[in-house]
Amino acid sequence: MHKRSLLPFGVIAIISAAMFSSHFGVGDLIFPPILGRNMGTNWFVAALGYMLINSVGVWLAYLACAHQNKSLTGIATNILGNIGGKIYTAIPILITVFFILPRVSSATHEMAIAPLLPKVPLWATLAVFFLLSLYIAATRAKVIDKIGKVLAPLLILFVVILAVKGIFTPLQAPRGSASAPLKEGMLNAYNTMNAIAALLFGGWVLHELNIRNITTREDKDINLNVIGILTAILLGITSTVLVYLGASSGAAFPEAAIGVLSTEIANGLLGNLGLFSFALIMALSCLTTAAAIISMAGDMFSEMSGGKLKYRPIVIGATIAGFVLGLVGLSRIVNYTVPWLVLMYPSIIVIILSGLLYNFDRLKYAVSAGVGLALLFGLGDMLSFYGLTDNAISRLSAAMPLGNHGLGWVLPVLVIMFLTGFSLKIRASRTGSGKNA
Repeated sequence: MHKRSLLPFGVIAIISAAMFSSHFGVGDLIFPPILGRNMGTNWFVAALGYMLINSVGVWLAYLACAHQNKSLTGIATNILGNIGGKIYTAIPILITVFFILPRVSSATHEMAIAPLLPKVPLWATLAVFFLLSLYIAATRAKVIDKIGKVLAPLLILFVVILAVKGIFTPLQAPRGSASAPLKEGMLNAYNTMNAIAALLFGGWVLHELNIRNITTREDKDINLNVIGILTAILLGITSTVLVYLGASSGAAFPEAAIGVLSTEIANGLLGNLGLFSFALIMALSCLTTAAAIISMAGDMFSEMSGGKLKYRPIVIGATIAGFVLGLVGLSRIVNYTVPWLVLMYPSIIVIILSGLLYNFDRLKYAVSAGVGLALLFGLGDMLSFYGLTDNAISRLSAAMPLGNHGLGWVLPVLVIMFLTGFSLKIRASRTGSGKNA
């Protein structure tokens, strides 16, 4: 029997730190504090909702990739067929390139560079940002080490400094309370896109394990399991602390807008050092996220094309796209991103949870039906963001159990998956009986 081989702890720590910093982008810095301030004394329940999507979702996505020993491309093509699976996979990759890349680069300028160096133009920040991202991502075999050994430790250090100060000497105590904190926490976590990114990054880590000579299914399974849970723990701790900082110190800035609140908290806690620390945290978190997205896009599109599209040209193309679209500005990019995220999330959750099952291949037709229906419900939420709030799909979702919590799609999806699986089982048994007759 094959004995499972785990990478040395130091290597596991480097990869896990790299994955944490790849996930920890601008959304993880701006959404938890505003969530905490809005929820007041209910901040902890809101933090649990945030963690449910942002951290547990990430962990389960890595587990799904580990159990199936496949990237999102492999899982999706198994469910939706070769063409359908590749189209489905291309959508979240293009979302990360066209929306998340420009979002993190614009955020670096508006929230890290401009407050300290107001005369620096946006295009100059973006040029430096994407040149550094390209340098990190250009050589596939060195990407994880560059992020995990250098950038991630610096990011974690400055986050810890801010967190310790905010926990032990907060500016205020949490004020007021709000309704539906669990729902609000989950909805805010959607914006980070981390669960979707984890399915993409899961394939990226599988490729990394190949580079490090971890080649058997069993070895990849255990290594990706450990990396996934360490990444999720780091994300969970960080988001919970930032929600608390928003609820406590953030209460001192009741009028501060999203993004601005995070800067105000850092300044209030640490003064000018806080502004510098926050600028560095923002720049490092966005840079690591950008480099990871660019490298992941190179990996995934190369895989989908069977090697016809080469890694480095894709990396260069993604870098150019991020630079050009980054000139649009942060606020507009955030508005463009959310509708596409709510379209994809229900179906992504179906794929993640189904992928946890080792007998996945026997259930793929039921999963396919579930993914299709989840996309339909996601379309209803997407239309709502474009002003069509009274569309038939949204009304149906709201009328379902858990509809008030944004989870009206869950019961219909479970029912269609059960009915599909049950009908296929009956058909198979009848076919078997006919053959035996």
